[in-house]
Amino acid sequence: MSDVNDRPTSVIVTRSAGGGLYVIVGALLALVLVGGYVMLGMPGLNTQVARGPAPSQKIDVTVQQPAAPARR
Repeated sequence: MSDVNDRPTSVIVTRSAGGGLYVIVGALLALVLVGGYVMLGMPGLNTQVARGPAPSQKIDVTVQQPAAPARR
């Protein structure tokens, strides 16, 4: 007795179309978002808050008025 099977065998292969397209679109979207973040000056990373000196330091400011102009 032989193990030969005479019935036809069919293999159906289906491909999902556009799988690579999703990767490309996602990469472009990430590139645009990162580019926009950099173009806007990276908000949140560099704060522009003025800080005063430490409480132990004393600031002395002397303002001198200009001399009165000479009269003719």
